[in-house]
Order: sequence, then structure tokens, then C-alpha cells
Amino acid sequence: MGKLSSLLMILLANGCTTWPTTGDTPYSPPDVDQWHELEHHRFELQLLATRGVKLCLPGQYQQLVNLHDKANQEHKAGFSDDADITLLAYQTQFAKIQRQMDWLEHHTECLDTRYSEIQLREQLLLLMRVDNQFAFDRTKLLPDYQNALRRAAAILKRQEHWLLELTGHTDTIGTAQSNYQLGMHRADAVRRYLIEQGVNAHQISIFSAGEKESLEDPSSKTERLSNRKVEARVLVDHHTRASHRVYSLGDWHAVREQLTPGSL
Repeated sequence: MGKLSSLLMILLANGCTTWPTTGDTPYSPPDVDQWHELEHHRFELQLLATRGVKLCLPGQYQQLVNLHDKANQEHKAGFSDDADITLLAYQTQFAKIQRQMDWLEHHTECLDTRYSEIQLREQLLLLMRVDNQFAFDRTKLLPDYQNALRRAAAILKRQEHWLLELTGHTDTIGTAQSNYQLGMHRADAVRRYLIEQGVNAHQISIFSAGEKESLEDPSSKTERLSNRKVEARVLVDHHTRASHRVYSLGDWHAVREQLTPGSL
């Protein structure tokens, strides 16, 4: 009996030395980079849904959603290594579904009836118009703007027949010449970032308006901030558009405006 009591005392003592002290947690803190990756993958799922994956590949899409949810739960619990493994499985499944959707779009009409290229274009332009793009006299992209551009790139990479015109703007502080150069540098900063995200460089052209289109009250910091931006315009190259594409009636006016006179 004495030996048993001694053994229990030793086990308890050892157990106490391994238990977390006050203020400790058995889990690792959340991984910020991993959280941003999960947010981007959530946006990818939305794009797949817009393309009609729920109608064409419902089972595969649900598997992808389940993997994303699992990785998200592991991330929130602090199991970063487990989340990385699940995200790797997600990326493999995502690449497979992308290939399948590409084939379906080129060989069938398996598209969601709500699918609209105009809807995607509006979503892209909304991302390109976020506030707080640049600080005063700077060309560095602010964090929220970078995040929006990363999502915009995900759309552009799927629409290779789109051409993007970027025009840099500035406030009215400084000379017209220096502001023209600043506007061009801002447009180029956006172009380079989109290319880094995988967008084809031939899809993008850049221009500068400098301070020409800046309408502001000199006493309003908000108006000055809103003029420090890059505006985007989407053109469609009909010569490279795949003939299989299906458009809704809602697209007709936009498509007709892009066609040259006399082609109708």
C-alpha cells in the first residue's frame, strides 16, 4: 500500500509539471497569413458559384466547401499544421474543378441560368473602386486595396478576353507635371501587382490623368484622399472570345455597345 501511494504521488507530481501555467493555452495563436489564405479561398468559392459549378458539378463543389470549412475550423482552433494539410487537399480539389469547369464551358452549355459576364465585370469594377488606395504623394498600395486587387486578379485570370485600362489620378497638391508622373506611377503599381497575382501583362494598359479630373475642396481631406486613386475600365476583345460562350439577354446592350458600327 505504501508503494502504491508513493507511485501515485510521483505521477501527480509529474502531471503537475506538464500542465499549462496560468495564462497559458494548449493551442497556438491563429496564423494571420493562413487566415488571409482562407479568406481568398472563400472568394474563389463565390466565383465558382457564379460560373455555375453548383449546377454542373454539385458533388465536387460540396467536397471543396467541406475542405474549406474543415481548414477554417482547424485554423480557429490553433491547429495551423493540420489546417495546412487540409488546405493542400483543398487546392488539389480546386485545381481539378477548375479544369473540369473549363472543359464544360468549352464543350457544353452547362451554365447556371443566372450566369452573366456583366455580373462578373461589375464585381471586378467594384473591387477596383475601393476607398483608401494610396497615401499622399505615394505609389505604395494600401493593405485593403491590395486585398481587393488580389480578388480582382482572380476574376481577370478567368476572363482572358478582357482588356483592362488603368488610369492614375492625384489630388491638386503639387505641379501638374509632377502629378501626371505620380498618376502614371500609381497606375503602373497596380499593373505590376496584378501581374504578380498571375494576370497576363498583355491584358493591361496604363494611363495618367494626373490632377486634371480632380474636383475637390482644398479644405476637405476626404475629397483629396478620394482623388488619390486608379480608375479601371474593362474592354472586351471579341476577336479572342471563345465562340462557345453563352450570354443572357441582360448582356445584350453591353455587348452591342462594344461592337463596331456596321457589324450588326
